[in-house]
Amino acid sequence: MPSAPKFVFTLEVTVEDNNATFSFFDEGGQPSDGSVVVTIPNTQIDYELINSNGFVFTAPEITNDEDGDLTWQLTEDKRKIMITDTDADDEDICLRLVVAKQDDPTTTFISPDPQIKNRHR
Repeated sequence: MPSAPKFVFTLEVTVEDNNATFSFFDEGGQPSDGSVVVTIPNTQIDYELINSNGFVFTAPEITNDEDGDLTWQLTEDKRKIMITDTDADDEDICLRLVVAKQDDPTTTFISPDPQIKNRHR
């Protein structure tokens, strides 16, 4: 069995008039929607805040993951979230990243869905 791949994205959050814009970039620095297709168990998907404007990650919103294929963890500084996908089922999982102002954790913004598609080979 091939080793599990790792996808790495950076994310910049900007806020204007209380509306957040989430800009995802792939490993090559190219604009992306942050979505992946997972075909190998235990694939890791990392999102790291750049130019964070005082934001940190909080618990993500995960839906359509009935079997609990996704697990997540934050780095100590909360600027990076690491998602592990067991790829146990064929499904489209909705993952919305949530950021909060570091100095005011009650101010949060939720990303559009960087969808994770599990596809068995």
